[in-house]
Amino acid sequence: MRLPTARAVLLRLAGAALFLALAVGGIAFLVEVEIADGRVVELAREESAAFLTEARSSLAAGAADSDLEASLQRFMASRNGLRLNHGDGHFIVAELYTPDQRKTAEYVAPGAEWAEQRLSSTRHGFPTDGEAIYDRFTLDGHIFIQTMEPLLDSDGRLLGYFESVFQLSARRSHEILRDTATVVAVSSLSVLGTALVLLPIFGAYNRGILRLSRGLLDANIGMLTALGSAIAKRDSDTNAHNYRVTVLAIRLAEALGLEDAAIRQLVKGAFLHDVGKIAIPDSILLKPGKLDAEEFAVMKTHVVHGLDIVGSSDWLADAADVVGGHHEKFDGSGYPRGLKGEAIPISARIFAVADVFDALTSRRPYKEPMSYATTMGILADGAGKHFDPAVLARFTAIAAGLHEQLTEMGDDGVRDELRGLVMRYFKLA
Repeated sequence: MRLPTARAVLLRLAGAALFLALAVGGIAFLVEVEIADGRVVELAREESAAFLTEARSSLAAGAADSDLEASLQRFMASRNGLRLNHGDGHFIVAELYTPDQRKTAEYVAPGAEWAEQRLSSTRHGFPTDGEAIYDRFTLDGHIFIQTMEPLLDSDGRLLGYFESVFQLSARRSHEILRDTATVVAVSSLSVLGTALVLLPIFGAYNRGILRLSRGLLDANIGMLTALGSAIAKRDSDTNAHNYRVTVLAIRLAEALGLEDAAIRQLVKGAFLHDVGKIAIPDSILLKPGKLDAEEFAVMKTHVVHGLDIVGSSDWLADAADVVGGHHEKFDGSGYPRGLKGEAIPISARIFAVADVFDALTSRRPYKEPMSYATTMGILADGAGKHFDPAVLARFTAIAAGLHEQLTEMGDDGVRDELRGLVMRYFKLA
């Protein structure tokens, strides 16, 4: 697992704070808009209540439409003058309906015929629960509220409906916009200000967590190296094989385009591929000659032992693909499970090529190193049998340069090269 840098953590915290500020600002905006709408709806309720006070007897008695029309005209003219004096705005349309939803009277302010047409084309339903229905819309920078208000007598009996379109004055619209912008700004800035105060605290806390996490990661990598080196020394008196084969496997994985996570798993598996040999007796492990059938059966158990070892650690568990699969063969003749083709994990197919190449070109207690040409000939003979042909073909394209580079580096140089690769894949965010 890669660890994020302190800078990455701070950027994430800053991003979260900005998102929260925008979210709070958005919520504040919606709340403020609802409050503004409520103010205008309250105006409509005041008008309907005032109209009801003036026309209650006419409505209850079922006055003629012409009388209601004249009453509505007089009422709206007088009320608009009052509203204009207060600077809130004015009603540009008012309509009166009977309880059976028949229009009986209508008032349209001069020049507001378009609003009446809008009511006709987008008419909403009539309230059924005694609550007003309203709709807000903006046109040419002006705010309008369309309402439908039930008219009830003192006993709660429905006398009709009062529908209106109220146009806020420019001053009132600006006040609402200003108040809304102020609330949104204050809310957002409060969140951002709090975040700026807390950010250094969280940053310091996360830097401490990162230091502890990096220390743990270093310890895990140290354990990985120590385990791999221990068995390598026991097997060949040197841990250089582990270094070389891991570098070869990483470079081949890069050439094949594997993702970073898969390469990290490959690194663990490459270090620990033979860790199970710690359970193999020296008489078999270090035997200079060829193993007999019984000895080879014992040698093959190192895979099972290796899987037991890496399976005991959560951090090492993903090395199992290489530990358990590096002796499988592409044609299915390998062990321990006889996997075939792409059923063998890609990391194991990559490692098999790197492992055999380094084993053949390296000096071991029981053999001298083979030449590069001889080694490549043996690998070519194993294409489609021991090795994945596609993986081997990619390795063949880069093998000469890698072999020359690692030979020139020597054991110390290879160790330094591997350290740089491990730092890249395990420590950078």
